Amino acid sequence: MKKHLSILLAAILLLISFSYIAKADDFSDVSDYNINKDAIDTLKTNDIIQGYTDGTFKPDNRINRAEFIKIIVAAKVKNPTGSNCFTDVKTEWFAKYICQAKKLGYIEGYSDGSFKPEDYINFAEASKIVDKAMGVKADTAGTKGEWFAGYINGLAKKNAIPSSVNFFDKDVTRGEVAEVIWRLKENITDKVSQDYESITEAFPKIQSCPALLEKFKAYQGYNYGYPIYRGGLIMEEDMAIETAVPASAPQKSADSSGIAGNGDSSDYSTTNIQVEGVDEADIIKNDGKYIYMVKGDTVRILQAYPVTSMKEVSSIDFADDNFTPSEMFIDGDKLVVIGQSWTSYYSEGVLKSASIIPSRPWWNGSLTKVFIMDITDRSKPKELRHLAFDGNYSTSRRVGNNMYMVLNEYPNVWIMDRLNTGEDLLPKFQDGDKTAESMVGCGDIRYFPGFVVPNYMIIASIPLDNATGEIDREVFLGNSDNVYSSTDNLYVATNQVNYDYYTDWDWGRDNTNTLIYKFALNDGKINFQERGSVPGTILNQFSMDENGNYFRIATTINSWNQDNPSANNVYVLDKNMKTIGKIEDIAPGEKIYSTRFMGDRLYMVTYKQIDPLFVISLAEPANPKILGKLKIPGFSDYLHPYDTNHIIGFGKDTATNQYGGEIAKGFKMALFDVTDVNNPKQQFAEYIGDSGTYSELLDNHKALLFDKDKQLLAFPINIVEKVSSDELSCNKYRYDSCPALCQKRCIPTSCTEDAEGKANCTNDCGGLGSCIDPGYEQYSTTFSGAVVYTLNTTDGFKLRGKITHYSDDDILKMGNYWPYSYDKNIQRIIYIGDQLYTISQSKLQANDINTVKYTKSVDIE
Repeated sequence: MKKHLSILLAAILLLISFSYIAKADDFSDVSDYNINKDAIDTLKTNDIIQGYTDGTFKPDNRINRAEFIKIIVAAKVKNPTGSNCFTDVKTEWFAKYICQAKKLGYIEGYSDGSFKPEDYINFAEASKIVDKAMGVKADTAGTKGEWFAGYINGLAKKNAIPSSVNFFDKDVTRGEVAEVIWRLKENITDKVSQDYESITEAFPKIQSCPALLEKFKAYQGYNYGYPIYRGGLIMEEDMAIETAVPASAPQKSADSSGIAGNGDSSDYSTTNIQVEGVDEADIIKNDGKYIYMVKGDTVRILQAYPVTSMKEVSSIDFADDNFTPSEMFIDGDKLVVIGQSWTSYYSEGVLKSASIIPSRPWWNGSLTKVFIMDITDRSKPKELRHLAFDGNYSTSRRVGNNMYMVLNEYPNVWIMDRLNTGEDLLPKFQDGDKTAESMVGCGDIRYFPGFVVPNYMIIASIPLDNATGEIDREVFLGNSDNVYSSTDNLYVATNQVNYDYYTDWDWGRDNTNTLIYKFALNDGKINFQERGSVPGTILNQFSMDENGNYFRIATTINSWNQDNPSANNVYVLDKNMKTIGKIEDIAPGEKIYSTRFMGDRLYMVTYKQIDPLFVISLAEPANPKILGKLKIPGFSDYLHPYDTNHIIGFGKDTATNQYGGEIAKGFKMALFDVTDVNNPKQQFAEYIGDSGTYSELLDNHKALLFDKDKQLLAFPINIVEKVSSDELSCNKYRYDSCPALCQKRCIPTSCTEDAEGKANCTNDCGGLGSCIDPGYEQYSTTFSGAVVYTLNTTDGFKLRGKITHYSDDDILKMGNYWPYSYDKNIQRIIYIGDQLYTISQSKLQANDINTVKYTKSVDIE
């Protein structure tokens, strides 16, 4: 079916490709901002190219071999002639051009005597023909000697490779071909050109600042829906970012006793991370004595151990009023706070014209800031260093004494027409109160070939053991979506949409690939290694894993065509990011809900109507295989290792509705036994609440507290349950205290009749019957807090207790709505010694780790 569709589309394209129109002033689809406009206009004027019957040129369409040869020959010969020169070139419209090209020695054809005129042509193939036709001397100097290297290098030395050409083996467009011919015919030397390295390397560098500017101009139309108009913005002379922060961030101290960081417990929990030895930032951290939490625009330090001394020790108020902390690391006596700020850019005036829409007169620039604090004295934290980076914080990892941070920065492309050089688009960096500077030079920027949005991905390495140490930073044109890190390598994954629909697109299937970029981490230095690519998209960081010299990744290819359903894949890549093993088309029609790599195995949950848990062996990297699978109702959003032969799943229970479809019900956790890899089984399961029950754990693994040795499992949850009429007992309430799930009606407390029989009622609504049963079942939040379980392989899940920071009154008022008060939502559960600590924005509370009985609490103002 696909083959017939491709043939039909090719035939249609061939039919319409050369239905030319008479000359017109401009092609309707070649705007002033088209990067190939000068070339297209010149070749049109010289009758080398024409357009379509609808007045368009379609510069971004790929060009087939027949179209390409027509343009080449038209640029060299006035009246071409010839026919019957190849087995598939007879007397068609293109025959005279192709036969003339063969006669002149521009082309040779294939060994079977054909030319394949309707096939698309890639840049490597095109460069060979162009060199021969235009008299360009091939030059292999500085290349790897590929068959095409000399031709591409020859064009580069003539300044003839458009900046939109990113890959030597990708099909060229009509606009790009016009650009190459125009540059050669007119000897254009003042335009930016790609070179051999740019289109053959996996991760080439930008050649110059003008080349950087041109890269962005090619994508200026995106700009989040704000078109760029020439002259539309009058800029201020000084465009420097305002990132200055006073050298010392003031703190307010709740305790002046000069408490130092000692006397802690050696038995305490840490953030739930993916890879041992690779710490992940979080909103709450602890060191065995103190708890550190993000609260609004401050960071609070609370003494938790011993429990009898619980109190707030200090509050760090950052000197930047625009700064909002996001996450933290603790590194001994150093606290590292990462957050977001912003700065404003402003223009004094804008072009006023009725004929165009002016550009924006002002805009905000997002900044990521890092504060490194000395907390040797927890009551008086001192700032050691503050840093500011252009861009939005994506994620970070800490390996040893180095923090690696990933940012995304969308530069100010709407000022493009006011820029003289690409240097104005470079992201800025500021160390303390020093003058802001560009993070890198234009020639230091590498780019992901084929990137489709004007975005920088920034990776910065910050030493935590040296307050004046060098900040290593790398800048790339591209984007970061998900990040995985081992102790040795950082992997950045991003989506790449394949737009070659007519040859590659499976009807109804998403044609997106995942690109993976590998960076070596070496004591704070970041070095790009290799790039890999696999079909499909990933779910999250747990879709990726490194084991020895191999990188493993699980993807889903989504589809809305039932005849060509979605499928799931597992790929194994070697150290050079080349695919060496794979399993494809797993669970057709379903998609991945969770994955967990554990040594030589992958556990993967897919879902559509039933929850299959797959056990996949990766022991032979070149030959991964499915060992077994288990189908049970429900699905798991997060998988967590229990031990070598057991894994815990957290997700939702499911049921079939009256229409035969699947609906999500309450929270479900299960312990899977995979001792027999061919026959995995659900050993224990626990169900909590009904539809609407939710835990942050389903979206954020850092919300889980698990300690196998202590048989301890805890996480925050909001439980929603079905409430019957009998349970509500609405009639015992009155109007003002009527719970959310009951029905309120205004009935006066009392009424009397006067002598004339006229009713005189009290001016209120609190009478008997002002709160009544609604008469039907409802779902209500019955609990909001943390649940604590005992878990082992003998007894399964046993509820140890529940902890909440809400009062009974609060819960009653919630009804269908939660959270009733965000400040009382428990965010994390940790343990220090024999106490469980629950932390919300309003309270730190301690409960006995074994009995879960209340011990003590401290309000956080």
